[in-house]
Amino acid sequence: MFFFLCAVNTVAAPFESHVHSRAELEYGVVLFDYFQQDYFSALVEHEYTSEIGNTIALDTEGEMLSGGMMVSYGMPDEAERNLAALVNSATKDTVRNRIWYYLAKLHYNKSQLDQAYAALDRISGDVDPELHFDYHYLATLIRNDGSHTQEQKEALKPLSKNNPAYPYLLFNFAIGHLNSGDLGSAVVNLEEVSRYSGTNEEMSVLGDRAKHGLAQLALQAGNLPQAWLYLQNIRTTGLYSNRALLSYAWSAIKLKRFNDAIPALEILNSRSIAIPEVQEAKVLLAHLYEQEGSPRKALKGNLLAEKQFREGLNMLQQARGAISDLDVPREFVANLEAVMDSEDWYGSKPSVDYKKLTPFLVDLMSSNPFNETLRELADLYALEANLENWKIQAEEHLIILKATKQKSMAERIKEALERKKVLSAQFTQDSADLRLHALTLSEEEQARMDALLQTTQRELEALDKLAQQMAQVESVYQHPADYESQVQQKHKEIEEKLEKTRAYIARLEPVMRDIVNKELNKHEDRMGYYLAQSRLAKARLYDSTLLELERAQGDGASGTKAKSNGEQVK
Repeated sequence: MFFFLCAVNTVAAPFESHVHSRAELEYGVVLFDYFQQDYFSALVEHEYTSEIGNTIALDTEGEMLSGGMMVSYGMPDEAERNLAALVNSATKDTVRNRIWYYLAKLHYNKSQLDQAYAALDRISGDVDPELHFDYHYLATLIRNDGSHTQEQKEALKPLSKNNPAYPYLLFNFAIGHLNSGDLGSAVVNLEEVSRYSGTNEEMSVLGDRAKHGLAQLALQAGNLPQAWLYLQNIRTTGLYSNRALLSYAWSAIKLKRFNDAIPALEILNSRSIAIPEVQEAKVLLAHLYEQEGSPRKALKGNLLAEKQFREGLNMLQQARGAISDLDVPREFVANLEAVMDSEDWYGSKPSVDYKKLTPFLVDLMSSNPFNETLRELADLYALEANLENWKIQAEEHLIILKATKQKSMAERIKEALERKKVLSAQFTQDSADLRLHALTLSEEEQARMDALLQTTQRELEALDKLAQQMAQVESVYQHPADYESQVQQKHKEIEEKLEKTRAYIARLEPVMRDIVNKELNKHEDRMGYYLAQSRLAKARLYDSTLLELERAQGDGASGTKAKSNGEQVK
C-alpha cells in the first residue's frame, strides 16, 4: 500500500518546464537545428523568428549566434558585416569575446592570418567555458610561435579527457615549442600525443605523425638509436607510413645496417610511383644493391625504376588531361570524400579518371587555401543545381497559373450536389428498412449488419460535410491579378542568379586547375630528376659491366696465347 501511494504521489507531482516564455519556445527550433549542426535550417528559422519580432532572436546574443552560424555555413561576407556591427554594442565580456572569436575564425577560413590574429588578440576578460578550448586551438592554428604555450596547456588540462581534439592541440603545442626553440617541451608533447595511438584509426594516424616527428628530431640531434626506436613503432600502413619507411631506411643506412634498410625500401618500391617517398626509395634501393656488391640487382632496379618513372610521367599527363576536362572539377568536388577515404590510394594506382589526381594531391589536401577553394566550388555547384531545378519548374508554375484562371463552378458540379441530396434521402430510407430487416437475424449477424451500416453512415456524413462546403462556394479561388507578374519576376531573378553563379564558377574553376597544375609541376620536376639519376646509374653499371667483360676477355686471350706458345716450345 505504501508503494502504491508513493507511485500516485510521483505521478501527481507538478511538471516543471524549462520554457518560461513564448519567445523561448519559438527560438527553441533555432537552437535545435544549431546543435544538430544543420546551420542552413537554423539560419532559416532564425530569420523567421526575427521577422515575427522574437526578442531572443533580435538581441545581441541571438544575432551573434546567427553570425557564428553564417561563419560555419560559409557566408563570410554576411557574417563579417553582422559581427562587426555587434561587437561594439556587446556589453558582456563573454559575448564580446565570442564575437571576436567568430571574426578570427572567419578570417582564418579566408586565409587572412594577420586579420585573424588581430581579431583573436582583441579577446580579453571572461571567456565562455565552452569556448575556452576552441579559442586556444584556433590560436595555435593562426600564430603558433610558442608564446604562453605551457600556460595554455595547464589551463586546458582538465578538459583533456572530454575533448577528442585535445591530442591535436598537444601536437600544435609541440610545433609551437619547436618554433620557439624549446626542444625538450616539444618532445614531451609529441610523446604524449604518441600515447593516444591505438585508440582509433584517427588517433593512430596522429600517433604515427608524432612518432615520425620525434624520429626526425632525434636524427637532427644525432641520436640514431633513439630515432631507430621511434621509427620501429610506426605502422607500415597508413598516411605517414611512406615517410616513416623512408626515414627508417635512411636511419638504417647511417647505422650501417644495410640489410634492415632494404626491406623498408622494398615495401615502398611496391607502392604508387606518384608518391615522392616511393620515387626516392627506387633510386636508393638500386644504390644499396650496388653498394652491397650486387650489380645485377642494382642494374635491374635501375631498369625497373626508369620504366616506372616513365609510367609516372604518363600518369601525370593523364592527370593534367583529367583536370582540364570540363566536368572533372565537379566530379572531383562531389566525390572528394569518397576519393580520399574509400580506398588505400596511397598504396595503389587509381583507375577512374578523376581519381588519377588523388595520389598527386596528398600534400595539397592539407592546404587551407586549397580546401577553401574546393568548399567554395562545392557551394557554387549546389547553388547552380538548385537554381537549375527552379528554372525547370518555372514553366510548370506558369501552367498552373494558366489552369487556375480557367477554373470555374461547372454545371455538372451543381448537378452532382443535387443528386447527392436525392441519394442521401434514399440511403436514410434504405438504412431504416435494413435495420428492421436485421431484427429477424441472429445476434451475431445483427452485430455484423450494424457495423456495416455505421461505417457507411460515417463515410456518407463526411461526404455530406464536403458537399455542404462546396454548396457554399459561389466561385473558385482566383490568384490576385499581380500574382503572375510576381512569379515571372521571380523567374527572371532565378535566371540572373543562375547566370551570376555560373560566372563565379567560370572564375573559380581555373583557379583550382592552376593550383592543381602547379602541384603536378612539382611532381613532374621531381620524377624527371629521379629518372635522370636512374639513367646515369644504369649507364654507369653498363660501363662497369662492359669493362669487366673486356677485362675477362683480355685475361682469357692472354692465357690462351701463353698456352699456345708453351705447346710450340714443347
